[in-house]
Amino acid sequence: SDIKEITKLMDECKAIGIATLGPDVNESVFNFGVNRKGEIRFGLAAIKGMSEAACNAIIKEREENGPYSSVYDLMERVPASTMNKKALECLVIAGALDGFGIRREQYMEPAGNDTFLGMLSRYGQQYQTAKNEAVNSLFGGFDAIEITKPKPPQAEEWSAIERLNKERDLVGIYLSAHPLDEFSIVLECMCNTKCIEIGRDADREALSKRDLITVGGIVTSSTSRFTKTG
Repeated sequence: SDIKEITKLMDECKAIGIATLGPDVNESVFNFGVNRKGEIRFGLAAIKGMSEAACNAIIKEREENGPYSSVYDLMERVPASTMNKKALECLVIAGALDGFGIRREQYMEPAGNDTFLGMLSRYGQQYQTAKNEAVNSLFGGFDAIEITKPKPPQAEEWSAIERLNKERDLVGIYLSAHPLDEFSIVLECMCNTKCIEIGRDADREALSKRDLITVGGIVTSSTSRFTKTG
């Protein structure tokens, strides 16, 4: 439950070669889990905005009837009452649907009077309504009913920092990458101290033995305001 502690543990996993991956509808369980390759997967419940009911519905359906083959398959099988537009948006931004080959920005791209995400949500509702009506009909056969699948539109790719910031807003930390990854060589070569070493519980005696302390980081937020003197 402590996101700072999770970040430390992820760094430890990285150091000893254990991959820690973001959420995925075909591999994630409710909380942290391990996939067949021995990689750690974030749980669906770690995604802000995902209800417990939606998480459990996705996992239960997958365990009973196998993995989801596409985002359409997901929308057809998980009850629309739990897999609503908000839940779908949270899964998209957190990267839980990346395995289906549709980029995140395509889901959010306007298409006509709606976004692809909105059309998918409506498709799931229509499909399940038609299926229920066919099952309850004396003359019905569901195989004869066709619901047009919306097509993902073309969309301009998000910048790496935009994608990562959206992830961070939902999960609390960067998952698929880190904004400082491209500066890793510079940080390793130029810095001799980590931020964690200069906190409130720092070993001041050890730090005092260093002639120069160099740290590197990223500004994650800022506040701008006027002082009393303007």
